[in-house]
Amino acid sequence: MNFEPEERLTDEQRRARDAVRGLRAPLADPDFRARLRDEFVSGRIAARAPRVAPERARRPSRWVFAWAPLAAVAVLVAVLAVNRGPAWSVTSSGGEGIAVVDGRPVPMDHAAELAAHIRPGVRVRVPDGAQIEIVSAGGIAIQIAAGSDFSVPEPPGRWFDRSAGAELRSGELRITTGAGFHGARLAVVTPETRVEITGTTLAVIREPAGTCVCVLDGRVMVGATRGEMVPVAQGRRRFLFADGRPSEEAEMRPAEHQALPAFRESRRALFEDAAGR
Repeated sequence: MNFEPEERLTDEQRRARDAVRGLRAPLADPDFRARLRDEFVSGRIAARAPRVAPERARRPSRWVFAWAPLAAVAVLVAVLAVNRGPAWSVTSSGGEGIAVVDGRPVPMDHAAELAAHIRPGVRVRVPDGAQIEIVSAGGIAIQIAAGSDFSVPEPPGRWFDRSAGAELRSGELRITTGAGFHGARLAVVTPETRVEITGTTLAVIREPAGTCVCVLDGRVMVGATRGEMVPVAQGRRRFLFADGRPSEEAEMRPAEHQALPAFRESRRALFEDAAGR
């Protein structure tokens, strides 16, 4: 449309205006008129909101869904790796003969080779006249005496999964713990006995007749493999017989009165250094 005043229109604009004014008004479609009348009479007619295409919600890409499980696994692996307790180190080994580590013979005078093979889960057999000491900076030291057949435990975790288990088939273990072991638990099992350690210095001695547990300090829970656990106080020992006879309790063995204090003191400085780091 052109809304210019009449006096400003050109001859061509006037002719176009007159042509449009002369057009006939378009007739409504009969079907449409009938449908509109019916809807009005019945009340079905209603204002219809203009149809607007809905905005497509932003969805995460398929790449996110594909990588999410892998990312979760990676985070879990990282957490478990950080939580793993300080590894075992061989702090001393002495004597002659050949130790057997998971079936591999290792001469006792090959200290570096011996240290390389001592790790969680391996079975260590120490020859007569020799001994090996292993320490975790997490606060536990184990002396594996001559003639022992022992499976090395996993060190307790730093923050969770703080329980560990080991097996002594024969021989003797001397165990002492430091402040870093607080809240952790170590279970040592023999063919007839289970020993639960939560912080103490003790000896576990497996002999043909049975298992003797001597406690220097703290308190240790001792019981048959499938029996009730009872506490053994400091300065006391409990012997569990392999043939099933009732256990006996008495004073610590005199030999352990001498050996255990020396072992505890030799490792105290190491635990204090680890705690100060």
